[in-house]
Amino acid sequence: MHILHVTDRYSGGVGRAIDRMTELVPEAEHHLLSTGVERTTGHGVYMSTASLPDGFVARVQAVHRAVDELVPDVVHAHSSWAGMYTRVRRLPVPVVYQPHCYYFERPGLPGPVRRAARALERALGRNSSVLAVVSPREERLARSLRVRNIVRIPNVPSAAAVREAGARSGVVSTNPRTVTMIGRVTAQKDPRFFAETARLARRFDLNLHFRWLGDGDEALVRTLRDTGVEVTGWLTADDVMRQLAASDVYLHSASYEGFPISVLDAARVGLPTVVREIPAFEGTRLTTVESPAEAAFAAHAAVEDPEQRLHMIESGDWLVGAMDESALHDGVIEAYTTATGGARVV
Repeated sequence: MHILHVTDRYSGGVGRAIDRMTELVPEAEHHLLSTGVERTTGHGVYMSTASLPDGFVARVQAVHRAVDELVPDVVHAHSSWAGMYTRVRRLPVPVVYQPHCYYFERPGLPGPVRRAARALERALGRNSSVLAVVSPREERLARSLRVRNIVRIPNVPSAAAVREAGARSGVVSTNPRTVTMIGRVTAQKDPRFFAETARLARRFDLNLHFRWLGDGDEALVRTLRDTGVEVTGWLTADDVMRQLAASDVYLHSASYEGFPISVLDAARVGLPTVVREIPAFEGTRLTTVESPAEAAFAAHAAVEDPEQRLHMIESGDWLVGAMDESALHDGVIEAYTTATGGARVV
């Protein structure tokens, strides 16, 4: 079976998610059509890769040309923009649409914009065969859009996320201790929350160093750096894992998500993990916070309180066990089989 993956940006978590699908579903032949200024050196297994041109109309046309040339069995659209490129005009092949987080979930979105985004998702759903979701929360949202075929494809940790024996099990003695966030610097990831956490940690003399692995919006990067946060710029996948493993705490500051791979990576390498109290993390055992002040003191507890640290690490272990490679493999196979009406993925 030939699969054409389409995404607006092959960078950050979406790119890592696609890579993992190609690694864990070798039964299919994978092709990638993508664009974006930021690039990652991925580890995906692709028979071919190509870039999307600039401009919405040109990208829609490029998708149709790629389908005509490759004749894939399934087009797998990743995230909102790709969902539009592949569904605004009906394709002659089935489309599996995976939002990787619905835009209408964004906090602070004006009511009319939120309603319009939901209506657009519902309308485009008529041109997709399967909707792939990453979490129970996203599945509930999909059902509210009256989607017929819904398949769960959980995110899983990156292949490079490996825990060393005994890593991060005791109280940390390094000085200062490093609190890390991974992702594109955009409003969704809420760098202002991360920056305010760093500012408060410094104000309360908590002896924490804050580091953001990634790059993005220039103004938001300046906001981070102005509060003393180290911003590394884009790194290779292996360098991201090395920097993550060398950290002491992982703090995920995003204000809304599908389910971030970086949280799973942090859990797998054995880092105590703190996340925002948002719907994406419902049903997990992760430590959640509502404010930068709570985040600062939770990060401090993760390195100073052995009991709290162990609890956070064990919660991460439970999460990685619940979202594993076999579940992703089976979910992808089910999505493609459903989309093609029962064709074998070989």
